[in-house]
Amino acid sequence: MLRSLLALALALAPAAVTTGCTGAAKTEVELVRTLVLTPVDDSKGALKRVAEAVRADPQSGLEVESGEVAGVDGGPAVQESFATGPEKHVLEDYIRTHPELAPPADQAFGYERLRDGEGRTSWRMHCVRAGGLALRELAAADLIEGPDNRPRIRVRLVPEDSQRFAALTAEHRGRRLAVIQDDEVLTAPMLLEPLNTGELEIPLAAATRAEAQAALDHLLGR
Repeated sequence: MLRSLLALALALAPAAVTTGCTGAAKTEVELVRTLVLTPVDDSKGALKRVAEAVRADPQSGLEVESGEVAGVDGGPAVQESFATGPEKHVLEDYIRTHPELAPPADQAFGYERLRDGEGRTSWRMHCVRAGGLALRELAAADLIEGPDNRPRIRVRLVPEDSQRFAALTAEHRGRRLAVIQDDEVLTAPMLLEPLNTGELEIPLAAATRAEAQAALDHLLGR
């Protein structure tokens, strides 16, 4: 079944900085690899077709997770299905060897790394809208500890991107927003309300401080 929706809903919630998990802040960081914010969008059924193919192919090495997310403001629940695999390359290889499952030109597949309570990792496939808000620099970035007591990266956007981010989250309230670097989905929380603070928090599938610091370094291209 779909993993805890609470963790996803908290992905952009406020969190307190703690001295035990705080990295050195970076100011006015120019990103080596662009960070993209874009809606999760399977309106054309690309991910649905992948899920159907996986269900019909017991030799694929993949699984399908299904569940629903409560609607915003009492609205109807949103049904979701994800193709999952033990490694990112297993999902990528499946799409490469099944070209009929490739997404349309205005959409793309992204891959999110997950870690369960026992420290085991897996990967989830999302279908996202191509394009989106591309961030090429940040006002600041550091490590914090979130309300789930796990490390996350907090980034502060430059003023122009902050305004565009607020508009994007207002437009897509009640949907997931994918935070992507390369083709890896760093997080894909449900947008419960517009976000106007200019700050974004990225939960990490990291078990140790060293892993969290490595994730921050990778994000910043260090």
